[in-house]
Amino acid sequence: AAPAPAESAPAVPDDLVARDAGEPVTPGTSHARAHAPGRGRHPLAPVLRALVRAHVPLVVAMLLAVVLAVVVGLLPPLVMERLVNDLAARDGGEVLRLAWAYLGLVVLGGLAGAARETLIAAFGQKVTHAVRSAMAAKLSRLPASYYVDTPSGAVTSRFVNDVNAVEALFASGVLSLFADASSVVGVIAIVFTRSLGLGVLLLVVVPLLFWFTRAVQRRMLAAQVANRVAVADANRQIPETVACARAVHAFRAEPFMRARYDEAIDRGFAAMQRSNFLDSIYSPVVMTVGAAVVGVMMALAAGGTGMRALFGMSVGTAVAVIAYVGRVFTPLASIGMEIQSIQQAVAGVLRIQEFLRAPERPMPPADAPVAAAPGDASTHGGAPMPADATAAPAPALATPALELRDVTFAYDDGVRVLDGLSVTVAQGERVTIVGRTGAGKSTLMKLMLGLYVPQAGTVRVLGRDPALVPARDRRRIFGYVEQQFRPVPGSIADQVSLGDPRVAPDDVARALATVGLAGAVGALPRGADTPCEACGLSQGQLQLLSIARAIVCDPRVLLLDEITASLDSSTERRVMDAIASAARGRTVIAISHRAAGVVGGRVVRIGG
Repeated sequence: AAPAPAESAPAVPDDLVARDAGEPVTPGTSHARAHAPGRGRHPLAPVLRALVRAHVPLVVAMLLAVVLAVVVGLLPPLVMERLVNDLAARDGGEVLRLAWAYLGLVVLGGLAGAARETLIAAFGQKVTHAVRSAMAAKLSRLPASYYVDTPSGAVTSRFVNDVNAVEALFASGVLSLFADASSVVGVIAIVFTRSLGLGVLLLVVVPLLFWFTRAVQRRMLAAQVANRVAVADANRQIPETVACARAVHAFRAEPFMRARYDEAIDRGFAAMQRSNFLDSIYSPVVMTVGAAVVGVMMALAAGGTGMRALFGMSVGTAVAVIAYVGRVFTPLASIGMEIQSIQQAVAGVLRIQEFLRAPERPMPPADAPVAAAPGDASTHGGAPMPADATAAPAPALATPALELRDVTFAYDDGVRVLDGLSVTVAQGERVTIVGRTGAGKSTLMKLMLGLYVPQAGTVRVLGRDPALVPARDRRRIFGYVEQQFRPVPGSIADQVSLGDPRVAPDDVARALATVGLAGAVGALPRGADTPCEACGLSQGQLQLLSIARAIVCDPRVLLLDEITASLDSSTERRVMDAIASAARGRTVIAISHRAAGVVGGRVVRIGG
């Protein structure tokens, strides 16, 4: 199915996107409880209702096109019936008019069918766009633990495969099923008015043929799935064999590897043979049944008086019912496929609703205060942060930069990573947090960033719960430098600004100059507008770019997470020089395995 059209994503109000239907995740909520499934039943329904309300003309036009296509599709054989009867009676008065009417209905039916397919496809794209927009909005509200516990491939599958299944539910599912079922019912009803015997015959044959259709489709689907599994198994063995080529040759395992590959190929071939056989017999069976129905009708119509009463008809009626008999079998195959599509789509809908019901991280209140810039008055502390502040502690500032009070945190396994930890960092202070592997240093950093909430105790950054800081303020409160640089699509400037419209080109240039990258970036063909993948920067320069990204919004607290762990000694010196420049006037909290503080100042050891 096609991806969502390139149009501006509509605003999805929070009340139309599934919020946490279980217990809200608030400070103090256990990490395990944050993963409890929500209790909301149909979080996708508000999204679809909002879509229908936003596109009422499209929905009405689509439904009218479906009805018009069904109705117009049933009329041409009736006109043909009158036309043939007039010709048989040698009455040419109405022949020309009926011929034009027949041609007009055929053309109108084609146009109505084209309009139906076009409008259904357009509505399906709207559904895809709305559902993916709602899911994208949900992504920003999920806690960090969701991404830890859920493989990225599973999330991608829900956005791609499951949403495509929802689109198919509308594009080739419910509406098409309604249209085809209406066509079958309409044909049988018209046939009853023309030939009671043929109508009864169709009522007997149609269910049997539908059962045969579904049986063939189920077996074809099973064969196709088996083929895909076999092909995937064969494809998996190819890189495995190439990667282990030396071991295969060393142990003379070529016959074993060949037998494994041949077995997968044979399974795929056998599955496709079953699918091809079923496909080859289906159409002849349907055509034979249709011809047999017509043959039985004609034979009985030529029989005794009683049979003629049931099956007798004029020449024109015979032509019409033959056309209708041909039309009643074609939608049956479509109905079977549409039922299959609906069944597959229902599984996709359930998976999407499970995603939308996932518990969310604590959300900041709508009236949350705006973060103050470094030179402004502290939102909570009441004292200004001097622009020329040094790295020395500033005890005059009432609000600490960081305050952890009796913090206890454990992951789902119940093992406490932090137990009653208390740390206070004054504004303007530099602190290095050290400890053994597994002591909880990275967990502490995630708590400071608001990605996790503790089971007990409180975490405050500049007097505010970091988990409740609005997205608009996060980059002004703290800048975060990870162990490795994580690029985003775009230019060098995009790596620094991250698409934030508040970041001007001068801000990017100032941040690059602060970390010592102005010369290297200026030497690139397009300067800061050079695509990142074509910039050729070294790993150390990319880490400097990460520091520029962290400080471009002039944050008050700078968080460093093992930023020199993967660098050589000479590159490390450059990075530390950049940190010294970036740290001026800011609180700096660094995580390191080293006993000595990498940013100077105080050293805090955790984990014993």
